[in-house]
This record gives sequence, C-alpha cells and structure tokens, in this order.
Amino acid sequence: MPVGIVGGRGSGKSVFVSLLASTAISHSIESKDKFRYYTDPVFTDAIGKIVTSLKMKSWPPANLKGTLSKYQFHFGYSRKVGEILNPIAKSIPKNKVRLSPETLFNIVRFNLYDVAGEDIEMIRHVASEVRERDGVLLDELPTDLRTILDCNVLVFLIDSNKIVADSSDPKYQEMLDYDNLMAELISLVAKYKSRNAKSDKAKKIYPVFVLTKFDTVDSKITRSLGLNQNYTDWLQNRTRKNDDNKFAMRLMKKFFSHTLALIYGGLLMDVELDKGQFFFSYIGSELNEDGIPVPKLVSSRGDIANELDYSYAEYRAFIQYFGEISKEIGGGRTTPGKYVVGLGR
Repeated sequence: MPVGIVGGRGSGKSVFVSLLASTAISHSIESKDKFRYYTDPVFTDAIGKIVTSLKMKSWPPANLKGTLSKYQFHFGYSRKVGEILNPIAKSIPKNKVRLSPETLFNIVRFNLYDVAGEDIEMIRHVASEVRERDGVLLDELPTDLRTILDCNVLVFLIDSNKIVADSSDPKYQEMLDYDNLMAELISLVAKYKSRNAKSDKAKKIYPVFVLTKFDTVDSKITRSLGLNQNYTDWLQNRTRKNDDNKFAMRLMKKFFSHTLALIYGGLLMDVELDKGQFFFSYIGSELNEDGIPVPKLVSSRGDIANELDYSYAEYRAFIQYFGEISKEIGGGRTTPGKYVVGLGR
C-alpha cells in the first residue's frame, strides 16, 4: 500500500526527512530485535548528507523547480514468533530455524519524493483550471506529481509557523491564505481519490497530520488552548490514547478551521480523513556568529556526544504508528510504499 506526505516546502521537507532518518537510526540501534532500518546504497549517501547538514548546523538546500528527488529506505517491524512459526518449525530447536526477513518482520519500503514548492503551486493551478469545466485531474497532472495523489498513507505537514492570533498583524492574512491552500489541497486529494481509485482498497487512506515548527507557536496561544506547561516536556511525556488529539484539534479549529472542515468533509467523498493521528515536530535553533538561526545541538541523555535538539519522542511515536498499521499495509510481505514529501508549505 503506497505511503505519502502532503505538505512542506523548500528545505523544510529535507529537515523532515533528516529528523525521521535520524530517529530511525537511533531507534533501530536501541531496539534492533523489534525494529530494523535499512537504506539502499544509492540513497544512504543522500540521506546521510542531509542528516550531516543539520548536525553541522546548516539547513539542507531546497529543491529546484521541476525536480523530484527520491529517497528510499525500509522499516522492519518485528513479528511475534508465536504467530510465524508453524507446528513443524516449533519442533525444531531455535538455533536450527532459518526464517526469511519477511517472515520475521513486517517490512515497509518507503519511497520519499521531495517535490519543489513551485511544483505544488502547479498542482493548485491545475485544480483551478479544471474547476469550471469539472475536468478529470488524472488527465491534467504531470506523471511525477500523480505519484503524490496515488498514495494511500498520506502524511499532511501543516506549518505551525503560520499561526497568528493578532488580526492586525500583516501575517494574519498569510495565515488565512495558507489555511485556504491546505484546505484546497485536501479537497483535491479527496476528489482525486474518489474519482480515480479503482477499488475501495485503493481509495482507503491512512491519514497522519504533522504540525511542523511547533516551537514557533507563541506560548500565550498554547496556554489559551489548555497547554499550561513547556511544550518540550509535554511532547516528551504525552500519551497515545484515542483522545490525545484534543489539543491538536483545538489548535486546528482556532487557526486552520477551513482545513479542519475539509478533513471532516472528506467523508462525503467516501475518503476518510477525520480518523487521522496528529504528531508535532520541531527542531531547536540558535544564532550563529552572523546572527543567523541554525540547528541547535545538545547532549543526548547524559552522553557527551552532541545530538540534534528536536522532537525525538514524536518522531519515534510516528515510526511506531507505522508499525501498528504495517499488518494492514502489507503484512509479512515487503510493501512498495510511496512516502511523498511535498504539497503545501
């Protein structure tokens, strides 16, 4: 089942990829019996470079217009031995049992496509062009960009940096415009899926919403929405229950109401988006000698080695969520997932 991301522009997409890869690397070392991470040689270097860029206190470059960079890696989620050994295998001593990787792990292959921000505007332009004549989007979109909309697991990146409470602030209009853009993109996804999916399975979406740059939200705003503690402590300790999206939903309702309405409205197109999980992303920064914000490094859990200051617990929970749905995504078979980074800001 394809996997995709909707949202992010410029170097923000590369930052998301960097933090996800960094978390997967650490998590795989800490719990290799439960989770495995692998990249093909051609992509190992590319992903390593964007991770290195952040650790060298430099932001990764944005994609050029018209490019579709690709990164690929595998997540392997351990399966319970009792579920995979048949009666004959159970009678064989454990040290004599030779099982395939697909038997031991639910393996999800991610293809990450990093699309230039200008290409996202083209998607919006195409949607506008076909609006009056109610055209078929499949005939209008470039082949590369169709890859995004064909995904079944969609991760929407929503830029928290757009949040402004003061209606007299010049950026308030930008927030409203951004809300309309994200709503239009979600509407486009729902309509495309409803029209072009050839089966209920192809139409099914596992939606995930990631509120990026969460550190930029004014503390007065988070307190007004019920978050009365430091956001880093809250993210480190928050639980993963069914009602744990309440704060995110309050935030969306207050500042991205059009987007939230379209998330709910997707059900009318038989595309369920309202059951999505919410995660929060941030990366700490500090000023360099030239007064320019750069990634911040901190000591990791008492170690002397420097690590990135970011929402590690959220990215780890993000990875674990895919472990929970991996059986539905592909079971014990290697799944050619499409994990697309693009669309929006």
